[in-house]
Amino acid sequence: MAKTVYFDSSVFLEMGAKRSKVAKEIRALLKELAEERVRIYTSIVTVQEVSVASYRQGAIAKDTYGDIHSFARIYGITKEVALTAAHREAEMKDVADSQIVPKGKMETEEQKLERICANRRRKWDCFHIATAQSIGCSTIYSTDAGMQKRPSQYGIKGLKIVPPKPTEPTIMGPLFNT
Repeated sequence: MAKTVYFDSSVFLEMGAKRSKVAKEIRALLKELAEERVRIYTSIVTVQEVSVASYRQGAIAKDTYGDIHSFARIYGITKEVALTAAHREAEMKDVADSQIVPKGKMETEEQKLERICANRRRKWDCFHIATAQSIGCSTIYSTDAGMQKRPSQYGIKGLKIVPPKPTEPTIMGPLFNT
């Protein structure tokens, strides 16, 4: 059986960014994964997140589904993914709720806004993690430092979330087209 890995939305957003600091590393990683015949997966959630920019006012519409599919197999939201995401979110919410506002104290407007934003980020992270787990991936590549902490923060076993870097250092220079 082929090895499988998962790319979260942040990797695709970096690949398309004009001033990406990690695009060269991502290209080297893609080359390495192709040589090792590793299957790359992502979620339909990635398609949604990456597509937002192409629907902004004044932007030219793009086939982001096709762009993403050229690099990765796109996995839909199944019953198993939805229930696993809910399980992950419940675990994360229990920990996060205890950290934002101490019991017995009123929540400030700033804390309320932070909680709302954290809930949104956490929900997407849960779907990415659940999708990777459902597929059987042991590695998620992400440029999001918060996402990279999720397995240790919440005791998620058998899954590591790492930056999208090749295992072998590459020489990046004008003579090399990587």
